[in-house]
Amino acid sequence: MKGILIFCLFVSIHSSFSLFDNELNLKCTGRKFENVSLTAYYPDYNDEDNEKGYQDSKGHKLRTLQDHIDDRTNYVTLAMDQSLKIPYGTKACIPELNQHFGHRVVFEVRDTSSDLNGSGYRRADICVRTEIDSYDISVNRMATLYLSM
Repeated sequence: MKGILIFCLFVSIHSSFSLFDNELNLKCTGRKFENVSLTAYYPDYNDEDNEKGYQDSKGHKLRTLQDHIDDRTNYVTLAMDQSLKIPYGTKACIPELNQHFGHRVVFEVRDTSSDLNGSGYRRADICVRTEIDSYDISVNRMATLYLSM
């Protein structure tokens, strides 16, 4: 009985370390863009006449950084310049935010805005939950952006 208990404990600890190791893989791959200005935007649920205030460019619900951190969604909506013609749903990675939050944050380019016109790869807007969240300095900063293109 004692041997079975030790074996179960070993398997449990080993499994925990395996999960932990995978979560610490915070590196990004893909096409790299440096010195990208990150800014935050949030869904506007108060504008009853304009559903676009809380939908992405294809009419799907915006996915926020806070919901992703809370494991309520599997990606965060990222908005970029539409003239880049980045395919809808392109995966993106920002190593500085992975490091800040201590796990991989998955972004998908699914939105745009007239504010982003002409900014090219120099700017990306991160969807956050509320106006208060939009003031967070961790998402309003210069960073490195990787796109899986």
